[in-house]
Amino acid sequence: MPEYKIPELVSMVENGEISVPELQREFVWSDNQVRELAESIYKNYPIGLITLYRLPAELKHGKERYWVLDGQQRLLSLTLILKGKAEIIKEGRLQTKILNIWFDPKNERFEIRSPKKAEKWVKISKILEINSRLELEKYFRSKNLDPEEQERVSALWSIFRGDYKVLVHELPEDLDIDDLGNIFVRTNFGGTRVKGSDVYSTMIAIAQKDLVKDLREFCSKLPIEIDYGILIRTFIAFLTKGKVKLASRVLDQASKLKTELEKNKNQIRTIADTAKACIEEAIKILREDMGILASYDRYLPTENVLPVMAYYISKRKHLSRDEKKGLLKWFVLASYFRRYSSSSEARLNEDLSVIEKGGNYKDLIEKIKEREGDIKERIKDDISRGQWSELLLYALLRENNAKDFKTYELLTTSNLTVHHIFPKKFIVGSEYEDILDDVGNITLVTLGTNQSLSSELPENYLPTIPSYTRESHLIPDNRNLWKLRNCRKFVQKRKELLIKSVDKFLEDI
Repeated sequence: MPEYKIPELVSMVENGEISVPELQREFVWSDNQVRELAESIYKNYPIGLITLYRLPAELKHGKERYWVLDGQQRLLSLTLILKGKAEIIKEGRLQTKILNIWFDPKNERFEIRSPKKAEKWVKISKILEINSRLELEKYFRSKNLDPEEQERVSALWSIFRGDYKVLVHELPEDLDIDDLGNIFVRTNFGGTRVKGSDVYSTMIAIAQKDLVKDLREFCSKLPIEIDYGILIRTFIAFLTKGKVKLASRVLDQASKLKTELEKNKNQIRTIADTAKACIEEAIKILREDMGILASYDRYLPTENVLPVMAYYISKRKHLSRDEKKGLLKWFVLASYFRRYSSSSEARLNEDLSVIEKGGNYKDLIEKIKEREGDIKERIKDDISRGQWSELLLYALLRENNAKDFKTYELLTTSNLTVHHIFPKKFIVGSEYEDILDDVGNITLVTLGTNQSLSSELPENYLPTIPSYTRESHLIPDNRNLWKLRNCRKFVQKRKELLIKSVDKFLEDI
């Protein structure tokens, strides 16, 4: 089994001979883990085996000779230690990570913080740029290190420059593609809980080398930031005609996906392009018809709605205005009742199957009803008890063409915040504290408007707001209810208006 010097491995990573393939997961090590790796090498501890796959001609690109199948985190960490920076995948995007590890020669400690002026620490990446003992001696003099400190820095330089060897297991290029997939899945996911999208991404990268990279780049350019795994799920749904979970066991998922990829190998690019176009259209509907302009958790509670919306669009082709509104109602209800909060892939399979069989948004809503019962009455009952969902409230206000109290702009998610109609200043600590966070006392406005009204009672600021704007926020028009002493009656009356709004919103459901 070959042994490599650390600079040899780092050089091979930097010049592209060893690449981290798109099938690999993101760089997840913390800065402290990188520091601990440096310390382990200095103490001559073993850091484990690195497994490389020697690429056959059809998978090579440029200077590539190897894929790292196991040891990605260590290889990139070695690059960070020696060079102070490395190209990594983080949050689905290629990034340059900067990290400097410092060595304290007096106490033989490794740190990631910069030294104080009086401390004679050395930056490891700086030391390892030195190519000869003569240059090293000059460095010692410039740092005014004592003999013991010089000895320790010299030992560090020798260890990282070549004395320490890393064991590397090289898999042959004629390895069967099934074995390659199995080795990767077993070494990276064996014994751990793993998302289907991780395994799927692995198998896609093996079958179509550049496709995962293409999907990542596409994902990074979307106007709403979504998890890359959602895009993978969408692609799988399009590839398999409506399934995102192919099996329960990891290796079975990999095997079944391999079969699907082989069966559709001539159409994979077309399928991917169609999936991307439909994801863009789904996001466009959310942005233009729902006003969701960014990926705020409270307005896009689950990204799992996107594969379903994209698949729906692909099957229904051109959506009418009413069908778009219906699909958005499904989106709100699926989010409200946490359709994908558990067994998400099983629920996705169920909903994708409805669409594959020709079902529409009403059929998707029926699936929610099957599980949740009378959804309209449940929502109205929640409102009666003062409970609320920000997304549902936002949807009801949008349906009512609600505009901001001061700017009069149509509500979107770009800068909205929760507004207490009777402000906290007057409610907290008072006899009316029970109505503070009741839905009857909650609406949505821009941040600036909320700040400007936080010290005003509604009896003072509501008269300055046009009646049609108040009406769009379902504010009772009885001015006597705007007084603090009548806040409970106000809240009750507003909840009645909200319940009527729910009836209108869901009248065709």
